[in-house]
Amino acid sequence: MKQSNTSENKRVKTDPSLEFDVFETARVRLVEVFVRGGHDSVRAERMALYVVEGLRRVPKLLNVLTRIKAPAPDEILDALGPVLDDAAALEKAKRIVLRADEEGGQETRVR
Repeated sequence: MKQSNTSENKRVKTDPSLEFDVFETARVRLVEVFVRGGHDSVRAERMALYVVEGLRRVPKLLNVLTRIKAPAPDEILDALGPVLDDAAALEKAKRIVLRADEEGGQETRVR
């Protein structure tokens, strides 16, 4: 049986549940690290959620940027836009961590 060369066949299919599992695992591990670092569980959950939110569109950007055939500039910018929009979530996580460190004298190491 011959396969057609449609763009649908050339795309790597992503299982949404697998993608969810990856980000959920990352979120849970971040919560554990923040709690072990002395943050209360609510604050740890918020920080982890903001970090994961800030990263969720990065895989699409990396897929676009690393194709064998160079993508069109518009395609790159279309993938970059949402990543930059979500960067605000990382900034929120950073502010929460810094505020928590100032309030409680805790030290959260970020390398």
